[in-house]
Amino acid sequence: MPHVDPPLDALGVPTSHADLLERPLSVVLTTEMPDGRLQSTVVWFSFDGRDVLVNTMREFRKARNLRARPWATVLILEPAGERRWIEIRGSVTLDEEGAKEHLDGLARTYCGADRYFGEVVPIELAEVEHPILCRLRPSRVTTGPGRVSVASPARAPSAHRSTRRPCSDEPEIPASHRELLERPLLAALSTSLPRGAQTHPTWFELEGNDVLVSTTRERAKGRNLERDPRATVLIVDPADTARWIEIRGDVDLQEDGAVEQLDRLTRRYTPHPAFYGYVYPLEQRARETRIVARIHPRRINLDAIHA
Repeated sequence: MPHVDPPLDALGVPTSHADLLERPLSVVLTTEMPDGRLQSTVVWFSFDGRDVLVNTMREFRKARNLRARPWATVLILEPAGERRWIEIRGSVTLDEEGAKEHLDGLARTYCGADRYFGEVVPIELAEVEHPILCRLRPSRVTTGPGRVSVASPARAPSAHRSTRRPCSDEPEIPASHRELLERPLLAALSTSLPRGAQTHPTWFELEGNDVLVSTTRERAKGRNLERDPRATVLIVDPADTARWIEIRGDVDLQEDGAVEQLDRLTRRYTPHPAFYGYVYPLEQRARETRIVARIHPRRINLDAIHA
């Protein structure tokens, strides 16, 4: 009998978000580095009805990551001004057979070019770069924006204390890309799971050389950061997706001033004066422990290799 792909809702993709898999959007691919930190980069993708297909080069860091740790997370986010997103986590298989043809197909979809080598990038690169097809088989799908549940019990008093990490020898956020962090763009925040990463869009602000985001101790990203206080953020220029800044860093978690910081973010990203009572129900404040996740840069990467 012929193979029949499962319906999207069987994969966990609701009808309301299925079109995101069919549009030529640039997505965030997050892979795990040898030291456990997370690498996030912008990639093209296609969807064959079952798997998410991305393309990279055998020689690139992300391919080496996937060869050693064959799992990944992709975040598909609507363009600026829209709010829907899909996060897909799964296992990855690598295959060089058919990879060049798939890459040429992506070049047609994203650039209107017949060939990747020779039209999108110089033909000479074909001698030193070898395409590899990365097939991500979904094991978990999350979509957003989510809805808050107000039925959860009130939180117990927190027994946690704020942490502070040394900030010496931080790489400076370069002036060429600092403005991306000064604008109210959404960042892709990746935190570590026992295997792989959670990557979700998030509000953020820049304070000095640190990136500040807001979460709660009860949510997955807060629990992830308490277990492994490292994170990666990727901010992409919406006018040129080949221009981005990736910051891998160590994280301090602090409760002091967390609600005030959340209200600053609310005013930065919305017309509302505060979060609780406007964006989320006021009673939700008693059900969660707000924290500031302060990300101290440890490594900064800029832009697509062939930008």
